[in-house]
Amino acid sequence: MSAKNLSPRSFCILGLICVAVIASLLYITVSWEKTLLGTSIALVALVCYIIFKMSDGWMNSVEAEQMKSDQSRFTARIDRYRLSLSALPEGVVLFRQGHTVEWCNPAAEKHLGIKLTTHLGMALNLVFDNPKIVEYLESGDYSKPIEIKSQEPGRILLLFAVVADKTHFIMVTRDITEQRRIDSMRKDFVANVSHELRTPLTVITGFLDMILRGKELDEKTLHEHLCLMQQEAERMQSLVNDLLSLSRLESKDEQESEPPEVVNMAKLVASLAEDGVALSRGRHTIDTDISCNQAVLGQVDELRSACLNLVTNAVRYTPDGGKIEISWRYDPKEESAIFAVQDNGIGIDAEDIPRLTERFYRVDKSRSREKGGTGLGLAIVKHVAIRNHCRLDIQSEPGKGSTFSLIFPKDSLIE
Repeated sequence: MSAKNLSPRSFCILGLICVAVIASLLYITVSWEKTLLGTSIALVALVCYIIFKMSDGWMNSVEAEQMKSDQSRFTARIDRYRLSLSALPEGVVLFRQGHTVEWCNPAAEKHLGIKLTTHLGMALNLVFDNPKIVEYLESGDYSKPIEIKSQEPGRILLLFAVVADKTHFIMVTRDITEQRRIDSMRKDFVANVSHELRTPLTVITGFLDMILRGKELDEKTLHEHLCLMQQEAERMQSLVNDLLSLSRLESKDEQESEPPEVVNMAKLVASLAEDGVALSRGRHTIDTDISCNQAVLGQVDELRSACLNLVTNAVRYTPDGGKIEISWRYDPKEESAIFAVQDNGIGIDAEDIPRLTERFYRVDKSRSREKGGTGLGLAIVKHVAIRNHCRLDIQSEPGKGSTFSLIFPKDSLIE
């Protein structure tokens, strides 16, 4: 066995044996004084060697402990970083030299359809089947991000990469589906407003141009033109008013809600029935059904505006001679109160119903303009319903009529 492999105890015993042997030899060959001196020197040398070996081992032990502690701290730091990255909504993929996958977070797995357990250590051209991703990552030019389709249906991702060090780079994916949807809505909104304003402005400017050019018009024609100009101006005014109403509702959504008021719905429904009769001018049969005496908590002005909008739509789009019923009743099964406007008009196709609350969406655009609609009414009703903690429900069948309802849950009702 090598001396290096001896235990400290065995090493000490062996050293003492060596000292005893040296002392015995000295005792035989030299005087007693020299034997004592030689033995002392041997013992001192043995003790110094043992101390040296012990200190060397202690230093090695300290260094090993320090390295172990540093390694533990480094590992813990990496674990914390990975835990933090795992909580991010953005996808993160770490590549090492050779473009092989070293790590990715759950968001990246969801966005890109990859699995760390499966693709760890694999080259990126084997991991991704989208050539656009592979080409971008292998190019090394990460100055601009790219847009790709996510593995989740209907989702859009913004993908970009950054160089971490000489041996690693990081790819990040961000879901921008909602951002693109908002951008599209904004563009559609501007286009729709421009379209809605173009027709009345064309009519008004055309008639004014005729008058300013001094074209002779008989009194009847002039009166007809002026009446038409007035109608188009009123349409623009209605559009602007609805846009302002919608803007106010949206700004209120972002602020703290005002304290709710007690709204006497039975009284409100009776008032709305009178407004409906005035709007109809005898062209429809308008009935009321007020079988619920409960009030609701909400904003009275907003609720009146939303309910009047539903009544106005029923009057506008129900043919002459049709029947309209305005009701306020309690549903014991659902424990809710329902404001409803029911008509026996032309009805709405099922495919159009989900889109009715979109801004400027019309089932029949030409017919809606003839009736004076702005295409914003039901969007306003939807906002009011959300703000007043009720739900807009639309039931319709072509040829049989429609029912538009605001459903108030139990928590919103007051005896």
